[in-house]
Amino acid sequence: MTNTTVSRVLYVAVLTLTALLAAPGGQAVANRRLLGNGSDSNYLGNKKKIDAIFVFGNSVVDAGNNNFYPNAAFKSNFVPYGESYFNHPTGRFCNGRLWVDHLAQYLGLPLLQPYLDPATTDYTKGVDFASAGSGFVPSIKDTLKAVLNRDVANMDQQLQWFSQTKASLLSSLGAQATEKLLKRSIFIASAGGNDISWGYALNPSVRKSYTPDQFTSIIIEAVYNTTVVYAGEPGGGGEKIVLTAIGAIGCLPGNVTGNNGSCVESVNDLAKLFNSKLPALLVRVNANCEGAQVVYVDHFDIVKGFIKNGSSHGFIKGSHACCGTGDYNGQLGGCGAVDANRTPIYNLCSNKELDQYVFWDYAHPTERTYGNPR
Repeated sequence: MTNTTVSRVLYVAVLTLTALLAAPGGQAVANRRLLGNGSDSNYLGNKKKIDAIFVFGNSVVDAGNNNFYPNAAFKSNFVPYGESYFNHPTGRFCNGRLWVDHLAQYLGLPLLQPYLDPATTDYTKGVDFASAGSGFVPSIKDTLKAVLNRDVANMDQQLQWFSQTKASLLSSLGAQATEKLLKRSIFIASAGGNDISWGYALNPSVRKSYTPDQFTSIIIEAVYNTTVVYAGEPGGGGEKIVLTAIGAIGCLPGNVTGNNGSCVESVNDLAKLFNSKLPALLVRVNANCEGAQVVYVDHFDIVKGFIKNGSSHGFIKGSHACCGTGDYNGQLGGCGAVDANRTPIYNLCSNKELDQYVFWDYAHPTERTYGNPR
């Protein structure tokens, strides 16, 4: 397999989901089987017209809402974030575009705009509600408050923003046009990693109260309730829904830093336990939401393959971030850090080296990992 093919794998996975949603009965999974050789057309078939994308989730899909969220726990509105594509920081936790940006561009839609940006007033092409650090369970906010004295917009808050957006669309377009727009839209929910880390692994009281099986089932129930909101709202629910599994978060630079460079497999096991419950969730959603097409992408093995077998995939640096401080550049918030005199104190790989890195910073992939073909 060529490096070019591998660099497109996650991109192809996203496009495949679009094709699955366009097909009748598009209830399916995109997973490591996509690692086979082939062009995009082998996976995609014919595109179906998509009018808008509505995104919910965490930093993997946050287009910049935390720039505007009061006392946000995590921000990336400073250099060198965004330098590879935008030439300036946008609030995306990446050197360039996120995977949802690639999806929007493929569909001929504009790059997603953050809901909280005062300049975002047109929702007819979709909008991004995601908040870095967020998830489904309340214990995330509890931990971040205790550890950082900061906050995030969890999924319940994002759903409130969606309701406000829908009210705005109803006011401007009318009921019939709004219903048509939402039925021709893709709804994306990409979260869960923070539920495992901040909501469980770093919260002693929650760990004491729930076994891993119990807690992952709590997350699954929250995902179900969230998905039903997309699919089941009277007079204009979403029919095309993309859910994402949790990646190999035990192998993030921020985690291997405290584990002698090795993946924290206990955290990966939690992610895999959650992922194992997604197929039954899809069956349940499709059974209870008539007309809904729900798919999910399980990228756990894809990304872990990039990390563990980097050289064969064109990635030389597995769990070592391009930008940051500390061992493996994995220190929380290290990328873009400055001293009291505003002098940069972070490490940054060169543009020539960038393609070798799976991760941009302590927890977030590079644009190439997301699937930017170079």
